[in-house]
Amino acid sequence: MKRRNLSIRTRTTVSQQLPKDYQEKLVTFRAYCKKKITEKKIRPEHITNMDEVPLTFDIPVNRTVEKTGTSTVSVRTTGNEKSSFTVVLACQANGQKLPPMIIFKRKTLPKENFPAGVVIKASPKGWMDEEKMSEWLREIYVKRPGGFFHTAPSLLIYDSMRAHITDAVKKQVKQTNSELAVIPGGLTKELQPLDIGVNRAFKARLRAAWEQWMTEGEHTFTKTGRQRRATYATICQWIVDAWADISVSTVVKAFTKAGIISELPGNSSDTDSDNDEREPGRLDAVVAQLFNSDTEEEEFEGFVDGE
Repeated sequence: MKRRNLSIRTRTTVSQQLPKDYQEKLVTFRAYCKKKITEKKIRPEHITNMDEVPLTFDIPVNRTVEKTGTSTVSVRTTGNEKSSFTVVLACQANGQKLPPMIIFKRKTLPKENFPAGVVIKASPKGWMDEEKMSEWLREIYVKRPGGFFHTAPSLLIYDSMRAHITDAVKKQVKQTNSELAVIPGGLTKELQPLDIGVNRAFKARLRAAWEQWMTEGEHTFTKTGRQRRATYATICQWIVDAWADISVSTVVKAFTKAGIISELPGNSSDTDSDNDEREPGRLDAVVAQLFNSDTEEEEFEGFVDGE
């Protein structure tokens, strides 16, 4: 292997196979967005990208520090690393972020005191469907700054998930004076700003909050001595804080990398976006690199009918 410059590597991402004509699709999609932006005179604050981020109640890393030669390496959790829910994120080309919507996998809303700045939903599958998509449009997208009266032409960008592209959803989007740009399958890593430069930084902050809670937070235990997971309200606070910590320049840079916009004035020299890629916390830089090696699309179980 050494002679062929090969080595055993840990995966850094999970991605779909690119379609054969992906280069043509990239050009076509970017040209479509730029055409709509130019024709409709759509300002950056009305160009929005939305994406669902699957999460789990425990967020353990795939790597840790242990003595060389140890046959079993354990990472402590509450046993909920496969219990999943969804966070719906949305941001705009001027760097602004819309409130997150959290979809918990349950039939009724939890009876807890939730923080401001987040919309809480319940669903038996804990995932986006047509009903929840309609609610997101009505309760978050329409209520964005300048969006309530539908006076400003807008562009809404998201992937081709089934719940995004039903006739009812398309009609609802149209009623908001918005043009819809659906990213072709397999190309979100190239065309979706959230996937390109935001989701990873967001999940890094969530993991840091979970790690701090595991080591320093107040915990309760079952009669058998099993540690209970963090409450719904605590998790929501982590999400609010992590989302607020993503810088304007990080979001703008993601839209620029996706080829949706040209770089906005005043953001070319910002270094916040580079810092956002780093794992926050008090860890030594070498140890922190272990956390940075994890993908933003870690595999997990718990969702049914992903679309």
